Amino acid sequence: MYEPKTKILNTLILLALSGALNTASANSQNMSSFYSESTLLAVIILSAVLLLISGLLWGIKNNLKAMHAKDNPEDASPSIMERIKAKTSHWNPTIATLAIAGILIVVLGAFGYKYGMDEVGVQQGYSPDQPINFSHKIHAGQYNIDCKYCHSTVEKSKSASIPALNTCMNCHKYVQAREKYNDNISPEIQKIYDAIGWDGEAMEYKEDYEVKPIKWVRIHNLPDLAYFNHSQHVVVGNLECQTCHGPIEEMDKVYQFSTLQMGWCIDCHRERGIDAENNDYYEEVHKNMVIDGKDYITVAQNGGLECGKCHY
Repeated sequence: MYEPKTKILNTLILLALSGALNTASANSQNMSSFYSESTLLAVIILSAVLLLISGLLWGIKNNLKAMHAKDNPEDASPSIMERIKAKTSHWNPTIATLAIAGILIVVLGAFGYKYGMDEVGVQQGYSPDQPINFSHKIHAGQYNIDCKYCHSTVEKSKSASIPALNTCMNCHKYVQAREKYNDNISPEIQKIYDAIGWDGEAMEYKEDYEVKPIKWVRIHNLPDLAYFNHSQHVVVGNLECQTCHGPIEEMDKVYQFSTLQMGWCIDCHRERGIDAENNDYYEEVHKNMVIDGKDYITVAQNGGLECGKCHY
């Protein structure tokens, strides 16, 4: 009588095990460095085996319970549904329905609100694979290359800009990292050559070569309703790149360090002061500060919380 149920349970467990193993296999190349591939696989297999044993024990228990109830009907314990009915039979159905609905609305509403505030549109930690494995740790960290050398418009434009391949070639015409690849050109540097049409062996550009753009994947995205200007923050605000982008000089693979949420920006504007005395941009502001007897004001006090500053 209970054998089909046990078979169904075992089948579901085996399907779950198969799905877990397939997922592990599919994600093996992107798994976190916290686990090695063999360790993660062992954990998954062990968990699946324990789940299978638990399911079998649960099935055996139910079969034994059913056999006992069949031989001793007077000892049969009520089912879970029967217990629930006994407990709730005296409840007012209208009040009970409203109470349960109210609890569900509050719980699900709180979860939805938190999810909407902390998850929707928030890409903190986002670190996509790029067409070239460019390491900021090597370029900005080890070799101390100024961020502005590659992101040359950061002091003049809304955007920091992505460097043109010609900027890369200023160094990589000659820097080929052959010492790391048995006297062969680095595969990542070769990608630059393939895109721009440079022959690394002959040390010359190929004639009539069709340049192929590098299709970089954007990491830091703001919604269209928000306006952000790099030059304003870097030149006027004297912000370092690390203020928003984190320890970029330590990143082999770039990830989004900050939440970039509105609250995060507002907190910065409320806490950060402006250097009005040593910045010609704030000449008028500094005069007013002297008149008012102030020696420090925050970005917020200078209009940094006005809606129109970022949303227009």
